[in-house]
Amino acid sequence: MSTARKAFYAAVGAGDLWLERVRTLPKRVTDLPTRIRRTDVGGLTTTARKRATKTYTDLSKRGEKLVKKVQRSAPTKRAIEQTKAARSRVKAAATSVRKAGKSGADAVTSAAERVVEQAG
Repeated sequence: MSTARKAFYAAVGAGDLWLERVRTLPKRVTDLPTRIRRTDVGGLTTTARKRATKTYTDLSKRGEKLVKKVQRSAPTKRAIEQTKAARSRVKAAATSVRKAGKSGADAVTSAAERVVEQAG
């Protein structure tokens, strides 16, 4: 997986995790004093780096899973189809405008030639 894609997935995963964690915030706040008393401060620096790396990887996987779920969803598929149809209509309209412009230019050229011939 590319670095940019992994970073994108990690950001999506972080947002999803944030929503999940916010829902449990009241219980976590009430449990905080007990957790602080049990924490071994000496080993935190060694494990912090490993934990950060694992968290980044986990967030990336979580984000990738969420993005794939959205990509497979019915509303996303409908939006893609509507975009394709709109693109096709815009392309057809551009072709019509281009042809009309050329036709108008040809008519002006022809009329100018007739005026020149008549003026003689």
